[in-house]
This record gives sequence, C-alpha cells and structure tokens, in this order.
Amino acid sequence: MYEDHPVLNSLQQRLSALKEQYSRVPNELNRYRVVRQEQLIAQWAPAVPALG
Repeated sequence: MYEDHPVLNSLQQRLSALKEQYSRVPNELNRYRVVRQEQLIAQWAPAVPALG
C-alpha cells in the first residue's frame, strides 16, 4: 500500500541520513533523532518496517 509513496520515501531517506550521521558521531542527540524518526515512520505507516 505504501510502496513508492513520496512521504514514506522521504521519511526513510531521512532515517538513512540520520543513521549515517549517528554512525559518524555517536552521541545521545543523534541517537534520539534516529529513534524519533523510526517512531514517525511507525506512526505514519505501521505495517512498514524501518530501514535496517
């Protein structure tokens, strides 16, 4: 249902960028941003798993 949806794609791209940033600078703020983005994806599309 959500395949190729522009909003979901945008949320997942943001999550990917945040995970990359967290891997470079592993601090609490970056971890919070990753977790929050995963929560937003889960709220917007509960049946879609976040990027691994």
